[in-house]
Amino acid sequence: MTDTDRLIKEQVLPFREKILGVLKEKHPYFYSIANNMLTGRKNMAGLQVSDNGKVVGEYTFHLEGIHVENVDMGKLDSGINHPFLGIVKPYGVIEKSVIEKMISDEGFNTDMLNTLVKYLPDITIKFLR
Repeated sequence: MTDTDRLIKEQVLPFREKILGVLKEKHPYFYSIANNMLTGRKNMAGLQVSDNGKVVGEYTFHLEGIHVENVDMGKLDSGINHPFLGIVKPYGVIEKSVIEKMISDEGFNTDMLNTLVKYLPDITIKFLR
C-alpha cells in the first residue's frame, strides 16, 4: 500500500463521512435532496490523484446512496446512473497536496460551502468513455 493509498483509505474516507455529517447538520435540505436522489442506488465514482502532475494513484469508490461502501485501489472506473442521461462516467483529478490541505482545513466545519468553493479550481472533472 502506497502513501497515497493510505491517505485515501485512512484520511479521505473518514473526512468524507465527517463532511456528510456537517452537511446534514448545517444544510439539511442539501443533504436530504442528495440522499433522497441516491438512496437505493449503487454507483461508482473515480478519482485520480497526482503529485506534481504525475499520476500517483487511481481509485474507484463504490457508493451505496451517498455513502462509500468500499474503494478499489489501483483501478479507475466510474458509473453514475443519471435519470435522463443514463450511465455517465465522471472522475475527479486532484493533486495530493490539495487533498492534504482540504483534510486539514477547519473551514469545512464552520463554512462548508464557501470552503468547498475555494478548492473547486484545483479539481478537474473528466469522463471515461
